[in-house]
Amino acid sequence: MTGRLRRAILAVALAALAGACSSVTRLAYDNAGVAAVWMVDDWFDLRDGQRDWVKERFARLHAWHRVRELPACERLLHGLAARAATGIAREDARRAYDEMRVLYHRAIRQAVPDMAEFLLRLQPEQVDRLERKFAQDNADKERQGAKGTPRERREARVKRYLERVDDWIGSLTAAQRDIVRSRVEAMPDLAEEWMADRRQRQAATLELIRSRASREEVAAGLTRLLVDTETWRRPGYAARIQARDELVFAMIADLDVTLVPEQRGRLHRRIAGYAADAAQLMAANP
Repeated sequence: MTGRLRRAILAVALAALAGACSSVTRLAYDNAGVAAVWMVDDWFDLRDGQRDWVKERFARLHAWHRVRELPACERLLHGLAARAATGIAREDARRAYDEMRVLYHRAIRQAVPDMAEFLLRLQPEQVDRLERKFAQDNADKERQGAKGTPRERREARVKRYLERVDDWIGSLTAAQRDIVRSRVEAMPDLAEEWMADRRQRQAATLELIRSRASREEVAAGLTRLLVDTETWRRPGYAARIQARDELVFAMIADLDVTLVPEQRGRLHRRIAGYAADAAQLMAANP
C-alpha cells in the first residue's frame, strides 16, 4: 500500500497536525472522510456498495479519533508550543517525533481490521487496477527523481528544506540558511532505497490480497507492513533513515538557538494555533 493511499484512509489521524492555517486545519479534519472516499475510489474504482461501506467505516474511525485521540493530539501540541516558546533541544525534537509516530501507529492499528476487510472485498479487476496504479505511480516518481545531476537533486532538497523552515519561522538569516544547508547536505540520499522499499511493500500488499487469507491473517500482514517495519525492512536502510532523522533533530536544535524573538513568536503561535484547533474540534464533538 502506498503512503498516499494509506494517508488517505488515515487522513483523520493527523489532520490536526497539518494545514496552512487554523481554519484550513479544522475544515480538513471535518471533511477528511470525503477526501478519503474520493482517493480510495481513485485507486480502486469502487462499486456495488463499496463507496457507502468505505464512507461508513471511515466515519467510525473519524468518531473514534475525535473522542480518543484528539486529546492526545492537543497535549502533544501544547507541549510542542511550550518548548517552542522557551527553546527546543535535540532531545525535545526527537521526543516530539516519537510521540507523533505513536499517534500515527495507533491510528493505523485502529484502522487495520477495516482495511483488511475492505481488501478482501475487492474484485480481481480492482486488484489488477491497484497493481497498475502502483506501477504508474512508481514510474512517475522515478522520472521525477531522476531529473538532474546528483548535485542538482541535492540542491533541490536543500531548497525544499529552506522553504519549509521559512514557512514555520519566517525569513531566515544567512547564518540560519547555512545551518539548514550544512545539515541537509550531510543527509544520505535515500531516493533509490526508498523506491526499493516502496516496491517491496507494494508487492507484499498485492500478494497478501491475492492470497485470499482470512481477515485476521490479512490484518496481521498489514500491521507488519505498515507498523512493524523493522521485521522486514533492510537494516542498512533503516539505519540510514535514523541517521537522516538525527540530522533533522540536530538542525532544529541548531536553528533554535539562533531564533530572534519575532521568529520564536511566529513558531509558538503556529503550533499553539494547532493546539487550539484540536480543542475546538473536541468541543464540537457531536
